[in-house]
Amino acid sequence: MKILLVNPANKDKAIFGHHSVFPNSLLYIAVVLEQAGHEVLIYDNQVDRRDPEDFQEFNPDIVGFSVLTGPIIREALDQSAAFKRLNPKVKIVWGSAHPSVLPEQTIAEEVIDFVVVGAGEYTLRELVAELESPEPHLENISGLVWKRGRETVINRPRPFIDNLDELPDPAWHLIEVPKYWDKALNTSRGCPGKCTFCYSPLFHKDYIGELSAERIFAQMEILYQRYDIRFIRFFEDTFTGNRDRLRKFCRLMIERKLPVYWDCDSRIGLTDDDISLMSRAGCVSVGLGVETGSTRMLKFIKKGIGVETVVKTVARLVKHRIMPRLYFIAELPTETVDDFRQTQALIRRLGRPPYQYMPYMPFPCTELYNYCVKERLLKPPQNLKQWADMTNLSAMNSHYLEIPRDMIDGAFADLYNGYFLRPLWFSLKRMPLYFTRLKPTPPELWRGFRRFLKYWRSSP
Repeated sequence: MKILLVNPANKDKAIFGHHSVFPNSLLYIAVVLEQAGHEVLIYDNQVDRRDPEDFQEFNPDIVGFSVLTGPIIREALDQSAAFKRLNPKVKIVWGSAHPSVLPEQTIAEEVIDFVVVGAGEYTLRELVAELESPEPHLENISGLVWKRGRETVINRPRPFIDNLDELPDPAWHLIEVPKYWDKALNTSRGCPGKCTFCYSPLFHKDYIGELSAERIFAQMEILYQRYDIRFIRFFEDTFTGNRDRLRKFCRLMIERKLPVYWDCDSRIGLTDDDISLMSRAGCVSVGLGVETGSTRMLKFIKKGIGVETVVKTVARLVKHRIMPRLYFIAELPTETVDDFRQTQALIRRLGRPPYQYMPYMPFPCTELYNYCVKERLLKPPQNLKQWADMTNLSAMNSHYLEIPRDMIDGAFADLYNGYFLRPLWFSLKRMPLYFTRLKPTPPELWRGFRRFLKYWRSSP
């Protein structure tokens, strides 16, 4: 069969291509399908401006969409309808976090034929095999939601993959690697955290799946040798959750001297010894989910960290010349002016490192989403089109905010002002020898400068 896998995204020219990352989930699904004998293409709207009409020659039998909550749903709905218009016999499959959490609401859309709940590699492979059969037995496919006439059928859940090493390497040959801003690997699934705003406890439950340290190193080596990639981002909930795996990976990088730098996200609380090892293994940046500088709010969202632990973790990273990148959430429900000021004070106390400050987005069925519904801060969307209109909670209902709008706008203006120069300023103040670690070549410097100018001109 011919299968087109779609990563829907905003193809607006102002943001096209910026901060794009490999569509790792689709790359894993694609290689599993290829090994089963199917012809697969990937259509990644992050870096691909083509439209559904451009795939008429390929004429896919199945089009699969990886869909997250928010405006991306509109892109996926529009494209699903377009593929159906081009070929009414094509089967449309949706998967990833949003459809997995709300499968019945998703399958209710006329243009959607199937929903894959959870990881998609084996569910989609089995679905394609059944659709090729003269008498498909869809009820036998774990993790599938489908339509039997007007009836919605929800099959038994798909077990999680115990050992991610059993998966083949991602189908990097199906994407144009140089087009991506971040050359990214995904080496784990799930997160030990219980944050009330996050989709992971719902999507992964208590599951943690991981590639081994040896397999991570092997994939990095392939990307280096095949594509000359010298910087890799580990794009996942937390790369450092399994400390034994982290240490073994770092020792492999040190012992085998692979000339590749890397970046990852981590929970707060890394030890000095682990950070030292990471630095020697080529780690140059770590993203930390802080969310708020208010102790009260940290408890409210069940972050499981304290402000002083944040301060110590950032200090350890700086000590070992690793750039900290902090993630904060603005406009959280119940946040007061005092809570807001505590967050701003923490940013200043840490020396104003690179950080992101994003408005709170209610992900369906999370604990914090349920709180918002209970307190009538949010009217639950009744269909996908209503979910597509959801950008963040304050855009839907600004009345819950206890913080004056001008204070919030000022914080965002401060974030955007000098956003791209903040790593330079922070390193000059706190770790002046940081950029000597990277040893960029003149072509790399020029490419980086051109990207900086392009993104800076399109930023608010």
